[in-house]
Amino acid sequence: MMNTTIQPSRGRFLLDRGASMPLILPATVLVLIFLVGPFYYMAYTAMTDLSFANPDQNGAFIGLDNFRRLVRSDPIFWGSFWLTIRFVVAAVALEFVLGFFLAWLIWRFIERQRLLTTLLLVPMMLAPVAVGLIWRLLLQGDFGMVSHYLRQVGLLSQSSAVFSTPSLVMPTIIAIDVWQWTPFVTLIILAGLMSLPRSPFEAATMDGAGPWRQFVDILLPLMRPIIALVLLLRGIDAFKEFDKVFIMTGGGPGTVSELLSIYAYRVNFKHWNLGYGAAVSFMVYLVVLIMCSIFYKAVYWKSAAERA
Repeated sequence: MMNTTIQPSRGRFLLDRGASMPLILPATVLVLIFLVGPFYYMAYTAMTDLSFANPDQNGAFIGLDNFRRLVRSDPIFWGSFWLTIRFVVAAVALEFVLGFFLAWLIWRFIERQRLLTTLLLVPMMLAPVAVGLIWRLLLQGDFGMVSHYLRQVGLLSQSSAVFSTPSLVMPTIIAIDVWQWTPFVTLIILAGLMSLPRSPFEAATMDGAGPWRQFVDILLPLMRPIIALVLLLRGIDAFKEFDKVFIMTGGGPGTVSELLSIYAYRVNFKHWNLGYGAAVSFMVYLVVLIMCSIFYKAVYWKSAAERA
């Protein structure tokens, strides 16, 4: 009788004997240096009064005083916070609806998808700074091409510009963000749709279910992890939005477009109040952490209930 015992490979033997630790040590050191270290330094600085603009504030430990001041007596912070929330909700919702619709159209009706998906990559492959510069020039009040055509059709008065009109600033920023990141949502949703099994749809068709019932009862439940992933990635990225808005408006006019990231920049690097600015930055991290936990539960709540 032939001996069919499988001998472990030398590589597997070395991994089982603990030889993997030296292999992952460089990556672990890099993570500690560039991620964990700065985070703990930010958390510690947030509990000090460090300020380069005031010689009396030399980094003494003050506990949670910065956070109390932030929550209780800083209306500018709360204004920036709620402005950021509105921006995230509006931009991500529009990107998801448009991206899902485009992905569904491509999946159902377009056979040659390679060229179209390549073209969709163009806006999202541009650097945010480049996007900000491009749209700042296009919407410039005197010689911007888009501003010229908006005046021609009567959507913009002759004496005004988009980024100097408070009522137009945030809708314009949201529209630019949607233009850049809807392709990202489209490509991920399209990849999810192309990976769906055919058998549930075929069985539903044989049972007489229409397209709408198949969409609601089969497609959406199967796509739930992909949808949650898209919303999570775009929500985190939109909440940290800085580059485009800073290039286009700098947070103005006034504080009309001052998102939370721009407010944190202003406190840290214009007022040089590093202790208080670290507290603002920590709040950004805290909100992102809450968003991650919410989307994680949204994906796995059903499976957890079934296991229970």
